[in-house]
Amino acid sequence: MTSSVFLLRAGLILALTTPACSGLARTDGARFPEPAPDAITFWGHACAYIDVGGVGVVTDPVFRSTLVSRYRRGPAPPPASYAAARVVLISHAHPDHLDVPTLQTFPAGTVVLCPVPAVEHTARSGLDVRAMRPGDVFAFDGGTVTAVVAFHMAGRWGLHAQADGGALGYVIETSDDVIYYSGDSNYFSGFADVGWTFDPDIVLLNINGHLTGTDAVRAAWATRARVVIPLHWGTYPYWVLGGNRRPRSEAMLTGLLDGRLRLLEVGEAYPLDEISHSRHALP
Repeated sequence: MTSSVFLLRAGLILALTTPACSGLARTDGARFPEPAPDAITFWGHACAYIDVGGVGVVTDPVFRSTLVSRYRRGPAPPPASYAAARVVLISHAHPDHLDVPTLQTFPAGTVVLCPVPAVEHTARSGLDVRAMRPGDVFAFDGGTVTAVVAFHMAGRWGLHAQADGGALGYVIETSDDVIYYSGDSNYFSGFADVGWTFDPDIVLLNINGHLTGTDAVRAAWATRARVVIPLHWGTYPYWVLGGNRRPRSEAMLTGLLDGRLRLLEVGEAYPLDEISHSRHALP
C-alpha cells in the first residue's frame, strides 16, 4: 500500500470516528496583510492569493484550526486581507482543499469554481458556485480561468485516482501572464497537455503524497513553465506523522529545475512582473 493511500484511508477512519472539525484558526493581520498588487502570495498548504489588477483569485482556501487527521500550524489570514477576492478555485472535495466555514468568510460576491463532485459541499457556503468540467472557461474582470483535468480522487472521501474531471486544475490567463494551478494530481500526461496547450509562465504545483520526487520534477518540466512555485506545505502537518514544514522533495526540485524553482515562505509574495526576467533568462 502506498503512503498516500494509507494516509487517505487513515483520514477516512478518523473522519468517521472523530467529532466534527474545530472552528477557524486565529487570524493574524500582521503576518497576512492585504496581498501585494499583481503578485502571487502563498498563504500555506494549497492556498495562494493571485492579485490580477486588484482582483483576487484564491486557490483552495482552508483556514480551519484542525482537519480530522491534520492540525493547522500558525494563524490564518483575516477576512480583511481577502476583501478583494472575487474568484475561488476549488480543485477537489477533500477537507484540506474545500472547507465551507472558510468559504463563508469570503465576500458575498465571490464566485466559487469547483468540479461537479464538489458542488454539493461547496453550495452550502451560500456563495455563487459554478460547476466546472475540463475545458470550461470562466471570465472575470482581468482574465479567464480554464478548468483542466487532474489525476486524483473525486468526492469528499474518494480513494481511487482517476483523470475524469472529478478533480481539476486551473489555468488563469491574463493580458500579461498564464498561471497554471495543478490542484492535487498524480503524474500523468495532463501536465504536458497543459504545457503545450497553454504555455504557462508559472505553475503552482501541489507537491504531496501523490506527486513527490522524480514525478514532481517530471511534472514541472512537462508544463514547460518558466517559474515553478511549490504548494501543499507549511501549514497542515498530520497529527501522528507531523512533517510538512518544508516542501516535499525540496532538494531534488532545487537541484533539477535549473533555476525555475521559486520557493515562497508562508506569507511571501512573487511579483508577476518578475516573470519577464525569467522569460529572458530561461529557454
